[in-house]
Amino acid sequence: MAGAGTGRTGAAGLVAVLAVVAVSGWFLYDRFGGRSQSRATITEACEGLVDPGALMRFAGGRKVGAEPPEDRVCLLSREVTFEGEERMDAFFSLWVVPSGDAEPGGRTFEFTARSVTVTATCAAPARSTGPTALRVTAGTEFEAATRGEPGALPGLAREAALRAAARAGCETVLPPAPKL
Repeated sequence: MAGAGTGRTGAAGLVAVLAVVAVSGWFLYDRFGGRSQSRATITEACEGLVDPGALMRFAGGRKVGAEPPEDRVCLLSREVTFEGEERMDAFFSLWVVPSGDAEPGGRTFEFTARSVTVTATCAAPARSTGPTALRVTAGTEFEAATRGEPGALPGLAREAALRAAARAGCETVLPPAPKL
């Protein structure tokens, strides 16, 4: 009789262990699989111009999705909870504007309440008809540009400017991003 009870206890224990493993696995997938999917969304939507890890930190580690960009390179939304319901709200946008009439010695970083624009002036025009500068603006849709870590939005704008300049064949040097 002792053996029969042990078999049931063993089976119940196995079922309990499997339930814990399944719930843990789902939690890990949701926590890290969602993060991985958000990183892929950022890379694709922003054409590889921003670091997904830095943008995830700027998003507060929340799930990130892409919106139709309209006139921008990308428009991203993040999951927020409002009045007990989860929804996606726009929070980050990126514009890249090539220019053929750069002003040497102009300001590199320009700030508004919700955006940072970086001007990357080319050392030499990129190809014969290429730009002499790129103006890259990183903006936050509903919050101040000073949100998050000091210098987070300027850092995102600077990195995007360097990557866009490299893609356009524009050699440029930018100072470190200022801490706001």
